[in-house]
Amino acid sequence: MQLSVMSSHKQAVKPLSVLKKIWVRRLFLLFILPVLFSVQAYAIDQSAIVKAFPRAELIKETQQNYTEYRLVLSGLQRKLAVTSGEVERLITGEVNRQFWQISTNHKVEQILDYFLGQWQEQGAQIMYRCSGLDCGSSNFWANGIFSNAKLYGRDSDQGYVVAMIPGDPNRIYVLYAVERSKNKLYFNLDQISSSDALTDNNVDRQNIIAALQKESGWLEGLSTVDGRIDEQKSDILLSTLRNLDVTMKRRLYLVVHCYQANNMADNFACSTRLAQQLRAAIYQDFEIPVFGHGALTLPPGKDLKPQLRFMLWPRH
Repeated sequence: MQLSVMSSHKQAVKPLSVLKKIWVRRLFLLFILPVLFSVQAYAIDQSAIVKAFPRAELIKETQQNYTEYRLVLSGLQRKLAVTSGEVERLITGEVNRQFWQISTNHKVEQILDYFLGQWQEQGAQIMYRCSGLDCGSSNFWANGIFSNAKLYGRDSDQGYVVAMIPGDPNRIYVLYAVERSKNKLYFNLDQISSSDALTDNNVDRQNIIAALQKESGWLEGLSTVDGRIDEQKSDILLSTLRNLDVTMKRRLYLVVHCYQANNMADNFACSTRLAQQLRAAIYQDFEIPVFGHGALTLPPGKDLKPQLRFMLWPRH
């Protein structure tokens, strides 16, 4: 009789243990798993956080979802008494806007370089950058683009930069800074999430032409493969240089830099080879001087791919 009782007791215990396992599994799916996913999502979001500039004071912050944004990607032009960017895009996305003030003795370029360093560590590409008088009218940026009169200052004491981290959606950073006085500097930082396309051939071409308005700098668009220029991927750069007017070509000097090798001799050989190919690829009616200079000049960013630098001889 006792054996039969023990046997029935074991049979009763078995379904209870099965039910317990089922409930534990359900609890895991309902409560624990969502927490794990939220922690993972939080960790991903943290990688996109931009560190604030030291001792800067946040004056105002706004968030807009699915809104239109006017993005300027070039120098300014004035037609029919209206100032605008030579290259602009009207994109749609989520926009976080922060307006900051800093009272300590800092310069505009320090603000731009501080944030650019963070963005480039995350793989950002610089879409456009200007400083001082090259940015044009401060009134245009303050009132026309950012709708904030406090951002209006001297044209010589301003800076603007656009950077993008490609993805789906793209992450776009727009920073404008202006020095109002020795002890007062304001800057506006927009962080945009948008799937809209930012560039096309016309934008890339205009950016090259805009860069050549300066006395010296770096040119985007040089693409290489297996130690040679990829002329198909570099077509915008090559065709733009070919089609420059002769006056510009007479003043223009190009320098190729290579950085990928561990010794200077290999970097010089790489830059010399690319310079020879580039000289032939952009020849049209006039030969633009192109030199290879190894790694004797620091790269413009952290990317060690071959880079193209330019210098314009002063006008006589």
